[in-house]
Amino acid sequence: MNVTRFVQTGTLLSTLIIVAAGCGSSTSSNTGSGGTTGTGSGGTTASTGGATGSGGATGSGGAPGSGGTTAPTFTAVAPCATESAYTTTGNVVTFGGDTFVYSPKCLKVAAGTSVTFMGNSGQTFNDHPLAPSMARGTLTGNPITSTMSTANMKSFTFSTPGYYAYYCLFHGDDSPSGAANAMDGVVWVE
Repeated sequence: MNVTRFVQTGTLLSTLIIVAAGCGSSTSSNTGSGGTTGTGSGGTTASTGGATGSGGATGSGGAPGSGGTTAPTFTAVAPCATESAYTTTGNVVTFGGDTFVYSPKCLKVAAGTSVTFMGNSGQTFNDHPLAPSMARGTLTGNPITSTMSTANMKSFTFSTPGYYAYYCLFHGDDSPSGAANAMDGVVWVE
């Protein structure tokens, strides 16, 4: 242990340097004139942790959708009594020729589809006037318009889901029950 002492006139300045290996505190005693007893103590260690971060903002779900149209559930509309009666192939309905029927008489299409009515073997709308149903299926918004002309082809666009019935004014049956063998048909729009 080394002890050093400085004395200055009029003022006592004492510096105590203690070097001790492996010791957290030490006590030294000096005797003699003007000597002091000093006590040293181990150093103090203080530390603080860094700032704690926080997570980002929590997201929320989107707003639920609204509007739009939904496809109607199946409804029997004469002459199409079952869902399996409908064909989903093509977008052309033919009429005339050897029989007095529409083919296919039950057609299922997606909304926005254009359906063409076309006469066979030179048949025209004068031979088989086309009319929208007033008694069967979806009764408002039917895009089919009454057609009696020398034309043998006309197209209609079906924008809204529903069951759009039609018939031939000369050979059809527009009663609510419809005749199975009459010249009637339905376009089911999904």
